[in-house]
Amino acid sequence: MKIPVTVLTGYLGAGKTTLLRRMLTAPGGRRYAVIVNEFAELGIDSELIENRDEQVIQLSNGCLCCSVRGDLLHSLEILLEKGGFDALVIETTGLANPAPIAQTFMLDDDLNDDLVLDSVVCVVDGAHIESYWKRHPEIVQQLAFADTVLLNKVETLTGSQADAVEGLLRRLSPQAELFRTRHCDLDVSILTGRGSFTLETLRLENGGQSKPILLHRHDDEVVSVSLTTEKEVVPDRFMGFIQTLQREYGEDLLRYKGILAFTNEPRRFVFQGVQAMADGDVQRLWADGEPRVSKLVFIGRNLESEALRSSFEACLR
Repeated sequence: MKIPVTVLTGYLGAGKTTLLRRMLTAPGGRRYAVIVNEFAELGIDSELIENRDEQVIQLSNGCLCCSVRGDLLHSLEILLEKGGFDALVIETTGLANPAPIAQTFMLDDDLNDDLVLDSVVCVVDGAHIESYWKRHPEIVQQLAFADTVLLNKVETLTGSQADAVEGLLRRLSPQAELFRTRHCDLDVSILTGRGSFTLETLRLENGGQSKPILLHRHDDEVVSVSLTTEKEVVPDRFMGFIQTLQREYGEDLLRYKGILAFTNEPRRFVFQGVQAMADGDVQRLWADGEPRVSKLVFIGRNLESEALRSSFEACLR
């Protein structure tokens, strides 16, 4: 049998990595291989997965749908040669158009011998989608190609707000099955084995016409800034640094996340944020012999990399 491929898409900060972690830790004995794509040159999501039993390939500093698409093909060849998995998950960047990625599986005869595109799952940030979708064409592209949509972060919405957002999503993605979730909490088994991209399914859904391949162009003003240091980070200074960024950049601070080594703290501090919303907590202990290296990634419009770097250095001991 062909190995099913699930593509996880969704704009920055929607919850894709949270969903991926749920898939990898769900009971059922499914053996996954994972490809994680990050727009920044410094990859963090693959470390957040932290599942040593899975085969994980990280593709950074570009987007699978354009600049690193050749790397995707090479990674698929490596995974197929190694074997040992019965399902493949690809987590795209928040800026990716999933159409060219899906097209890779639909049109490549060599891949079709072993892999089949099973589902495209779009995770939606319910707290920001209404203000985001007109400004970011990637969101419309992601929803247009998805067969499954997760309206995530419903805990931030009232009942009427959730209904309004769901109405918007059903207009933008009328053929997708929609689920409301908190922290992507759902039975992940329903996300695999869907067969949503077989020719028969496409004919039934679209009157015999294939789904359109949408044009893709990244917002030229969107940049990523990656920071790393072996020095310890002073917690209070760092919190002030983040609050200052939230005030200065506002909606232009699209996505930020990191793993930090705080002073006098034996555990790793993991944080992530979207605009003015941020969350973080200490997690596991730094392992024996593991370098206490702090890594941060910021994605947004018109970010001043040197100013960010200088401000972050003021947080270090």
